Amino acid sequence: MTRQGIVSVVFLISFCHSQLFEKLRPNNVQSTCPHLYRKVFQGYVPRGNISAGTYVEITDITDFKQCVKKCCLKEDCNVAFKTDDKCYHITCASSALCTPIPANPESSRHVSMLLVRPVQYDESWSKLVDPENDNEESFVDRDLSYDSRLKDAYKTLLEIEPSYDYLVSCNVGIDDTCGNNEECVQNVPKSRAGTCKCKTGYSRNWSGICVSEEENVAEGTATSNISSAVTKKHLTVTAESKEVKSPASEVSIIAYVSPPARKGEKYQYDWTSLEQPAGSVAVKHQNGEEMQLSKLSEGLYTFKISVSSDDAYGEAYVNVTVLPPSRINKPPKINITPANQTVKLPNTGAVLDASSSTDDDGIVSWHWELQQGPLGYEPDLKETPTLQLNDLTRPGNYTFKLTVTDTDKSISTATANITVLKVTDYPPEANAGEDVIIHLPRNEITLNGNLSTDDHAITTWEWTKSAGDADKAVDMQDTRTPYLKLSHLEEAMYTFTLKVTDSANQSSTAEVHVFVKPPTNQPPVAEAGDNITISLPQTWVVIDAGKSKDDNKITAFHWEQVEGPSTVAFLSVNSSKTNVTGLTKGQYSFKVYVTDDNNNIANDVMFVTVEQNSNQKPKANAGGNFEIELPRSAIYVNGSKSSDDWSIEQWKWVRDDSSLAMGSFAEGSDSSPVLVLVDAVAGKYVFNLTVYDRQGLSDTDTVYVTVKSDPKLYYLIEMIIDSDIQHISDVQYRIIKGKLALLVKDGNKLQVRNIRAEVGTNRAVISFYVDDLKGKPIDANEVVLHLRQKLRMDEGLLGFTIIKLQTTICQNNCSGHGVCEEKTRNCICEAFWMQDLFKIYFGSNDDSDCSWSILYVVLGVVCSIAAVLGSVWGLLYLCCNLCIKKRIRSKPLNYKLVDSEDLPPYSRKNHLTDSDTDSDVVFESRSKPSAKFHSDSRNGHKPSRNGFTKMNRRMKT
Repeated sequence: MTRQGIVSVVFLISFCHSQLFEKLRPNNVQSTCPHLYRKVFQGYVPRGNISAGTYVEITDITDFKQCVKKCCLKEDCNVAFKTDDKCYHITCASSALCTPIPANPESSRHVSMLLVRPVQYDESWSKLVDPENDNEESFVDRDLSYDSRLKDAYKTLLEIEPSYDYLVSCNVGIDDTCGNNEECVQNVPKSRAGTCKCKTGYSRNWSGICVSEEENVAEGTATSNISSAVTKKHLTVTAESKEVKSPASEVSIIAYVSPPARKGEKYQYDWTSLEQPAGSVAVKHQNGEEMQLSKLSEGLYTFKISVSSDDAYGEAYVNVTVLPPSRINKPPKINITPANQTVKLPNTGAVLDASSSTDDDGIVSWHWELQQGPLGYEPDLKETPTLQLNDLTRPGNYTFKLTVTDTDKSISTATANITVLKVTDYPPEANAGEDVIIHLPRNEITLNGNLSTDDHAITTWEWTKSAGDADKAVDMQDTRTPYLKLSHLEEAMYTFTLKVTDSANQSSTAEVHVFVKPPTNQPPVAEAGDNITISLPQTWVVIDAGKSKDDNKITAFHWEQVEGPSTVAFLSVNSSKTNVTGLTKGQYSFKVYVTDDNNNIANDVMFVTVEQNSNQKPKANAGGNFEIELPRSAIYVNGSKSSDDWSIEQWKWVRDDSSLAMGSFAEGSDSSPVLVLVDAVAGKYVFNLTVYDRQGLSDTDTVYVTVKSDPKLYYLIEMIIDSDIQHISDVQYRIIKGKLALLVKDGNKLQVRNIRAEVGTNRAVISFYVDDLKGKPIDANEVVLHLRQKLRMDEGLLGFTIIKLQTTICQNNCSGHGVCEEKTRNCICEAFWMQDLFKIYFGSNDDSDCSWSILYVVLGVVCSIAAVLGSVWGLLYLCCNLCIKKRIRSKPLNYKLVDSEDLPPYSRKNHLTDSDTDSDVVFESRSKPSAKFHSDSRNGHKPSRNGFTKMNRRMKT
């Protein structure tokens, strides 16, 4: 390590030490959290559990130290709580609810808490927590002790730094290793090894650089304070922070120093005030290690105690907290409103409100209980300031007791009384209504008894005829209801009695009289008004029968059309005055019926004449452009909104030249207001409507109808059944649909579009598609493949033979090398591609394709022919070889003496004679000639010549 390096390390450690000591010194922690209880409660939880207060999770902190420090900075944080790696800040409802209690054994290892500040400023954690549990070291103390250890290490480093000789090795006369104002001095005579040292007149400064001795002296003077501070020993100074509660205003603090002063040595104590409450007039008396304070005011005082000697120095920080005087708790005062109340049945509800109760600090709990009540009454009372009762159904006295607890656990109680009374049930009061007078021919009336009353409820109604009227004819209906219907009354006076009964079976009666008098008035006189004449284009008129009269009272009007060239519309048919619309040229007659209060009816007729002074051209209205969507194949075009000042005599629909030709008009619809076109296909239809009036004037309007393709066309599937459509009944059709629905996949839904006849064969064709669980149609090819697999297992599943099962629109991609012909469903392949011959000639049910390449097919055929020819040639060659080998195979020979009789005739050779030699050779063979002359001997004989065999062996005797 170079001397520049060691100096850098020294100053770096000094800087880090100063920063860390500044952050961890007691003044910062104690000034921020003067009420901090210096103990970590491991395995403890708040006494109130989750009801102790509001828990807020701090998500960016997992270290408990940081969790506590953040809590100190928050005014509303009372307790720092940690579970596993999660930090929570608790805002306590009261200090008592946040005092620590041991957690469950299984969770004690995962939780810890530290008391930061009480809820009330004048409270102290030490009075709320059991002192015997204070057996753990606070992490704050451990942080502070870490500062002492760091300063000790720093001190040791400073002590060894001056002993470093800043020696740098060098080679005399060779390299230039030494710095400015340095020279290389031999370590040993006759050796180039040397050491860099300052030249004469130069010395090293604290930076290890050789400078002139005058500069070094000046630099040493400037840094004397640093050197002296670094070389002094560290003293450990401790002083206990104090809490003083008003009205006390004096306190004494003693500082303790370790190590103590040596004999003959005396420490110098300096007490410095760092912080005090605003406006404080405290008096400080310093006497060495003891400081006395008096005239203290409420707030926080912070002091720094510095202890020093000639060769040692130490300091510490101490707080004095002056708390406000202790509050004398007063029990809560309960105020229940109302304290006494009466409830009369059938009312069953009551409210007891204690929210106006007061306490000098705060109320934390409310508890209601039933102290006295009717037998069997067991209410469910909520612990809230306001008690709402809805089940007071039993008469009697109810007494409810309220217990209130404040923050200091002081308790007060109060009671409230509710009296439930059973109200007297009075009998009902019957009211049959007023007496009535009617005049014949009116002979029916309805009596109304709904004005009868009861304090609770009327349960039954009963109407009877008076005993004195037994011989008077009348028909009575609805006698068990409030409304009595009377009919077929005769001229006389009738008395009817109404009896009503309430829920307590108490009853009351009332009578009503009906006087039926002979007719006294004349029928009304109807006046329909004067005849009216109007001219087109006006098509409406107002008719008025207000001049109709009656000797008593007219009760109703009713208008009706008697005759006219068209049917009109009345704006108000039951009024004396009404508006008539829809008139055309011609004469109309209208009749009015007038009814009086005795149902006497009269009528009158008036006439309206509609003239045409000048003819107006009719106005054609084809209904406007619109769109339809297949499979709807019928088009309805409504031109009935066309109009004329008189009437339209003729309608004529014509297909425009630009319209599609497909489709035909329903019979007669092209000359009616509504045109009907059937068998429409996708495309655009254009129709021209021409209307003519009676005078021959006309007008034309054009309508465009767009027929869109079936949106489910590519999802449709056709199933052709081998049965004439005329032989399929509706029951069979429903059975086929039911069985087909069972064949689709689970969860899918079959949607049958229609059943029709196949062109040419008249066989039944069923069109359908399948929806999935979400109601979306499934790909037709997928459905066809699934159904084909099902039908291959059992072709009779549907009860009919299925000729074809295919998509409505051919969706075969022909292996990507062709197009599908819609009529035949065969693929028209591109050049150099062809269909699979196996599917064509072996009856496969698979769709046509273009999967075979003609190039590969030709090559395959050529190779197959070559292979066949090669195989045939090989077989022939093998057979020839086998035959030749068989002919040359040697057979065993048997020899005997040949008799003269056995010799063949006409032999040109003499018989062999016995040999004169003594040889034992029985025969001898001549050497075989060359095989290329085709004269080989086979089976011991030469080839025959002219039908004779030539011998080639001679026998010896």
